[in-house]
Amino acid sequence: MFLLNFFTQESKISKWRVIFAMAIISGIANAVLLGIINVAAEMASNENVNFRFLVLFMIAFLIFYIAKRFALLKSTELIEHIMKNVKVRVSDKIRKSELYHLEHIGTSLIYTRLTQDTNLISQSATIITNASQSAIMLVFSLLYIFYLSKIAFMITLVSIAIAVLTYLSHLKIISAELQESSNTEREFFDSLDSILHGFKELKINSKKSDDLFNSLVGISNKLENLKIKTGNRFVTDLMFSQVFFYMLIASIIFLLPHLFPMYSIIIIKITTAILFIIGPLEMLVSSLPVFAKANIATKNIYDLEDKLDNSKDKTFEVNESSVGFDELQFNDVSFEYKDRESKTLFNIKPINLTIKKGEMIFVVGGNGSGKSTLIKLLTGLYYPSNGVILMDDEYINNSNYQQYRELFSIILTDFYLFKKLYGLSEVDNKRMKELLKEMGLLNKTKFVDNAFTNLNLSTGQKKRLALITAILENKDIYVFDEWAADQDPQFRKYFYEVILKDLKKRGKTIIAVTHDDHYFHIADRVIKMEYGEMIIEEIIK
Repeated sequence: MFLLNFFTQESKISKWRVIFAMAIISGIANAVLLGIINVAAEMASNENVNFRFLVLFMIAFLIFYIAKRFALLKSTELIEHIMKNVKVRVSDKIRKSELYHLEHIGTSLIYTRLTQDTNLISQSATIITNASQSAIMLVFSLLYIFYLSKIAFMITLVSIAIAVLTYLSHLKIISAELQESSNTEREFFDSLDSILHGFKELKINSKKSDDLFNSLVGISNKLENLKIKTGNRFVTDLMFSQVFFYMLIASIIFLLPHLFPMYSIIIIKITTAILFIIGPLEMLVSSLPVFAKANIATKNIYDLEDKLDNSKDKTFEVNESSVGFDELQFNDVSFEYKDRESKTLFNIKPINLTIKKGEMIFVVGGNGSGKSTLIKLLTGLYYPSNGVILMDDEYINNSNYQQYRELFSIILTDFYLFKKLYGLSEVDNKRMKELLKEMGLLNKTKFVDNAFTNLNLSTGQKKRLALITAILENKDIYVFDEWAADQDPQFRKYFYEVILKDLKKRGKTIIAVTHDDHYFHIADRVIKMEYGEMIIEEIIK
């Protein structure tokens, strides 16, 4: 089972051994309580009260309480420690994945696995530990029944076995339904994600909004039916086990004394023992749905890790910053988008391009022409399908790819603005204040404790804040994808005629995707993309 393997692989075995040892001790102590209660009750019925059994009862109860409490507390601590390690490990794998493959995995799948599935596993720890204690108590209670009556033991054992076999016969079907529910739940979150991220588009297009919502309702109905269907199976199994339990009681009380009169004197003890195990039995049965769901959740997490392992960036990690460059060369560099059947959906035709230090290059083209893909290739976010990249006549390969990426500071159309300046341990507050003033943000946000106090800004203002971060990073190459598109005319002019020129004076290389043809004369070259093909136009100044 995935869940048991998960606990074994993700934890130190010695800790689980201690936890389950305490669960066994509490189970045995619980069973001992049964024997003490039966003996003491028999003596009390004969008006022979012995306080020695009260002392034994208190000792057994204290052992039961301490052992069970320890097992439950430690299992909770251990599972949360395990889940923390899993979340950290998966997060590390995410950041070390290739962008292209990560885009195919999708954020909704990752969020579902790291929230819903990890919560299911966390919730299962206490229940499974409790169920283990109940199972031990059940075993020793059955041994006690065996001691009292072998026939009663056989009847009890057969009844429990039938109930267990009934559940196991449904287990494969239940697991398949739970997996389908998990996949459908992911579809629901995909639709919800579309509503949240496409809110503006849906707000002005009621047909699109209704169509998406109807799709979400359809997925919700499917999910509801699946969960009801699976829940009904669990209810059926639960009721089936209880029916067998009551049939067992009836057999012991009404049938056994009639067939075997000599058992009449111990019938009360046997009945008490069977009544005593009803709690552990119900605990075991009720834990089965949780166990099944947690088992599927564990499989989902491992499946996600397999996908992330397959998408791992194969470049060697380089901690040191880039040492700079004089010239970059792209020789017959091409790229293909492929679907799951490996059919090409779009491709960038072979690129031959030389970029010199300090150049300013503008990239233009229509929607779907390949501009964004070209930028991802140039910055090392995508690996070329074919061709080679050279940095000062040195081939870019697995050993220096990260060092090549370190040349760039990027602000793409789907940029993310970090609240803290990660990677910048020391920031000159005076310089930060100057930049905030230059970008017209001095009254919009402050910089305190290495973080911006307010990110609730317009898209244009956020881009300016991102530009401040990029300037402070002081990289060799600056890449801007439609940066000026959300700026007012005055700041747009300031961007092209002041900021970009200042970066160029400082020896920075600039690659900017733009449609502002009024400012093309600022660039050294303009690269035009048409249907994945690159055309270079030299600017004569």
